[in-house]
Amino acid sequence: MRTHAYLNFAVFFAISTAAMAAFSQQQTRPDQPAVFRFNLSTEPSHADPARINSSESNYFLMNIHRGLYTLSSTGQPTPEIAESCRLVGKKKYRCALKKTAKWSDGAPLTAEDFVLSWRRLVAKDVKGVGIQILANVQNAVQAHRGIKEPSALGIRALDSRRLEIDLAEEDSDFLSKLAHPVLAVTRTGFELHREAFKTVSQAGKTIPVSGPYLVSDWSKADRIRLAPNPHYDGVRKESASLSRPIVEILIIDDDETAFNLYREGTLSFLRRLPTHYLKTWQSSPELHQIPVIRFDYLGFGPELNEQKSLRQALAKALRYEELKRLYSALGIPGCPGILPEWMTTVPCHEFDLESAKKEFAQVSPEWRGRRLPLGFSKLGGDDIQKGMEWVQAQWKTHLQFQVELKPTEQGVYVNQLKNNPPAIFRKGVGLDRASCLAALEIFTKGDGENYIRFENAKYEDTVRRLRQTAQPLSTAGRKLCMEGVKILIDEAAIIPLGQIHFSILAKPEFENWVLTPLNQLDLGLLKYRKIESK
Repeated sequence: MRTHAYLNFAVFFAISTAAMAAFSQQQTRPDQPAVFRFNLSTEPSHADPARINSSESNYFLMNIHRGLYTLSSTGQPTPEIAESCRLVGKKKYRCALKKTAKWSDGAPLTAEDFVLSWRRLVAKDVKGVGIQILANVQNAVQAHRGIKEPSALGIRALDSRRLEIDLAEEDSDFLSKLAHPVLAVTRTGFELHREAFKTVSQAGKTIPVSGPYLVSDWSKADRIRLAPNPHYDGVRKESASLSRPIVEILIIDDDETAFNLYREGTLSFLRRLPTHYLKTWQSSPELHQIPVIRFDYLGFGPELNEQKSLRQALAKALRYEELKRLYSALGIPGCPGILPEWMTTVPCHEFDLESAKKEFAQVSPEWRGRRLPLGFSKLGGDDIQKGMEWVQAQWKTHLQFQVELKPTEQGVYVNQLKNNPPAIFRKGVGLDRASCLAALEIFTKGDGENYIRFENAKYEDTVRRLRQTAQPLSTAGRKLCMEGVKILIDEAAIIPLGQIHFSILAKPEFENWVLTPLNQLDLGLLKYRKIESK
């Protein structure tokens, strides 16, 4: 064991020393711009925002491509290339582009560019999340099915700076949808695959982009280098006076290696601090714990739909504060993962052993004696495994109820949830927009991710009314959000796992980066400030 440990350390030391040697010289030379480095676990497979398929690809793509809106640090849609978008009537939006909006080659960015970019997202048989985001735009679904041409999509340019968008139904979330990175504008006719960026020098100058950075070097599989887009200042004028760093993305698939490279100074930004280091860094100003909008939950498969007493018993038999301590979590398990300010009050499951035993006593002996599977994805690693072992032990201790842990490879697991969900399962849910509606829609009849097969007329009506609410964060909107979550809690349809926080490390000399609640790293206003050593 000691020999293996020594060899692992020696290999890591050699790799990290080589990395430092490669990067340290340009980092310290006074005539060179500062370099902001972070890591991704895999090299992006493409440079096309239409093919976004993970939060990792977001870290790269949203900094070279932008759309009408982006998200603020609090999750609110904020004008980006748009000067504004306003609702006309109930189902029409008119958007004006900023006069200074330009491509990275200096050419004007026009309304027609958006029209063509969106049309390609809904073309027949085109895969990706674009059609999901645009589904409520007039004729989007028909175009995707081949019934109509993409040119029938309900978006048109009124002139070079003005757009008009027609919706099929009222949609209180539409501005939030506009902030999704998949709706970024792209220059028609340019190849956006990664190989196109790799085969030209200073690729961003040849392949125009709309974001704060352009690709300056993608010649190696383990590194992508980004340079500031000189024409982005016109879009975000407040960035004009900043000293804008170079950005480098290193491909490092091991969290421990990334952590050590951050500690040595090679990385400026560590996306994931391993949980076991959290207490050590708790008092450091470099630690940032940022709330993320998710809706992770324990769900009950269709075979438990008629077993409400069993579901209630299991929900009340978990010591949620203990789970919170286990993960050093800031959120409260048993409560929903969405932002508390979206609700008038926050409905939660609470540990109540006496009530849990009463509910369990009403369950038939046949069901009490069953050993049910508890499914979860292996993708979450040791942290998820640890949590599910805790759940298993809680139910055995408090109710003498047995569950069998069933970790499964991610692809197989998702297919299982779609076709034959386990009796009990854990599901991690990343939302496509920062809203309560995005979370509640998951459990509506016919939604592709309604793995619990939840059907409740009152719930459907609540979601419908929230969708039609002009101001979701008004008192009326927040009340509807609370009512929807409360139905899920009262029916014990799910056990929400609480608000999750990203634990990241960032060097203090880099300022104005934004990690949005949807796990998007926005470097549009990134700034370097030299810190004098004491």
